[in-house]
Formats: sequence, structure tokens, C-alpha cells
Amino acid sequence: MSADLRRTLPAHRDERGTSLTEMLVSMLVFSILIAAVGTLVIGFTRSNAESISRQDQVDSARVVVETMSKKLRTAVMPSQLTTTCTLCTQDAFVNGQNFSVQFYANIDNPGNSVGPSRVTYTLATTGAAAGTLVEKVQVPDSNLPAATGYVYCDAEAAAAGSDCRKRLVTRTLATGVQSGTGPMLAFYDGAGARLTPPTNGSLTADELSRVLAVELVVSVQAQNATRVDPTTYIQRVTLPNAQAVLRQDEED
Repeated sequence: MSADLRRTLPAHRDERGTSLTEMLVSMLVFSILIAAVGTLVIGFTRSNAESISRQDQVDSARVVVETMSKKLRTAVMPSQLTTTCTLCTQDAFVNGQNFSVQFYANIDNPGNSVGPSRVTYTLATTGAAAGTLVEKVQVPDSNLPAATGYVYCDAEAAAAGSDCRKRLVTRTLATGVQSGTGPMLAFYDGAGARLTPPTNGSLTADELSRVLAVELVVSVQAQNATRVDPTTYIQRVTLPNAQAVLRQDEED
């Protein structure tokens, strides 16, 4: 073929396309990129969920400690609120256990127009409600005590009347409160000695009369799919009213 003829013919096109090897390499690179992006997304999502859970735990534990501390500081002997009841000899604390406490509190009671509220905090440690911390606040039937003290109706009895039931306010303070790491409540006397209740039991009457401070150890773990380490708040609450009584006794 002459040189002139070769110049007039169109150039031959390479129509072989992409080879199988090239396609496999491309798919491999693309898969690696997808896996890397997926790993980053999963990691970010998990980290974000853990941060939300941790913040929820912090908020929950803080609310519990602040609420309990505020009411514990108002713990009072009923006799401190009245001069008309010479036989009102009840101590400020009625019950003191590792996961439960009951006491009289001088809250929402201007001029003793209501009387001392009976406050109870109980953490369920077993059963379906385990980890649930409940607050109960009940006002007395009257702001005027009977001969031996203030009277509180049984608001949780099946036969309790509507007026009686209204005197009791119950609410859940938190869920997911841990009980396996140790007691939620610790009690101390004026010398700083710890008053230890027996397992599943309460402090004795003598020990309850000597309680001057209560230490709260509230450990909360969110009950969701993203479980992070528990958040723990520790706070010791000194009881101003009880301290005043102890000092008065010392002077006498």
C-alpha cells in the first residue's frame, strides 16, 4: 500500500474497552472507600450516642442529689416546730437504711401553718422496678399535733379517702440508679463516726437520734442500648436543724 493511500485511511480505533482486571481493581478501591466511610459514620454515631447517654446520666444524678440534699437540710424534730406538744418526742429521722430513709422536714410550712412533712426516699434494689428511686412527701392531717405528735393518715391504704390521698405526693426521681456498688446512703454522728445499719435493716432508735450528717452516693447508668460507665455523684449533707438540737443538748 502506497504512502498516499495510507494517509487517506482513517486511524484504527482501540475498541478493547475496560479489562476485567481493571474493573476488579476499581471495585476493590471503591469497596475500601465505602468501608472506611461506613466505619467513620458508625464510630461518630456511637460516640454521639455515648455522649448523649453520659449527659443524661449527669443530669439525672445531679437532680437526685440536689433534690435530696435540699430536703435533707430541712430535717427537723417535730417538737422544734411547736411549743404546745410536750409529748412530741419524735426524732428527725424515722428510718435509716442503706437504700431508704424517712424523716420529718420543715418544707413549705410558713409559720407552721401546715406542719412537718414526712419525706421518704426509697431505691428499689430487686424486681422489675430495680434502679427506680422514688420520693414520697406527705403532710400531716393537721398543723396542730395530737397529744403525742403529728398524725399522718395511711394514704397508700386501699381504703384511704380522697382527702387523705391528696396529702401524699409520690414521684420517681430517677431510674437506672445502681445498688450493686455499695449503699446509696451513709449516716454520721456529731463526732464524724459512721452509723452503719444492718443489711436490709434500719439504724436503731438511739442511732437515729444521733444522725448529724447524711452522705449521698448516687450512681446512675442510663438504661438504653448505648451503655456507658455509670456517673456517680457524692455529697455529704450536714443537717442544720439537728446540729442546733445537739448543741442545745450540750449546753444543757
